[in-house]
Amino acid sequence: MIVPGVSLLTRRIVQNLQHPILQSQPCGVDLTLRHVLEWTSPGTIDFSNQHRKTAHTSLIPFTETKLPNGETCMAVHLKQNSYLVEFNETVEMPLDEMGQVFVRSTLFRSGALVSAGVMDSGYHGAMGALLMVLNPHGIVLHQGARLAQFVNHKMSEPVKGYSGVYQGKTKI
Repeated sequence: MIVPGVSLLTRRIVQNLQHPILQSQPCGVDLTLRHVLEWTSPGTIDFSNQHRKTAHTSLIPFTETKLPNGETCMAVHLKQNSYLVEFNETVEMPLDEMGQVFVRSTLFRSGALVSAGVMDSGYHGAMGALLMVLNPHGIVLHQGARLAQFVNHKMSEPVKGYSGVYQGKTKI
């Protein structure tokens, strides 16, 4: 069973929203762009996590961009490549629900996709995703742009919950 967006807000499962009314959707909550990062080293992944090492990243800054109407905004022009994006919103997952992140249709219609892992029951903290810019002309993203939709699924029963190294992180 999918949990409606308004329920995710009233139950404070998704927090730190920029504009709750605009971000609330029938089947979830829109996630907004906080940071774009690029990788500067390889990552290491093994079975037991004994040798696990996440790849290092560096922040790609937003720059002041002039709009056709003369106004300015903070934006970033990304070339065709893969990036790590961090969302403004954080999550507090109940023990009987799990979350998923899906691409918004405007993003894929512009030639980009997001992909993220499962938000385990009991996880609380920052949210992020892999951003893949496939458009050979790149994409311009404004700071705070709505890139993805967070969807929660009710589980058949409560579980012990997530207790890994990313628990409680305030950034990706």
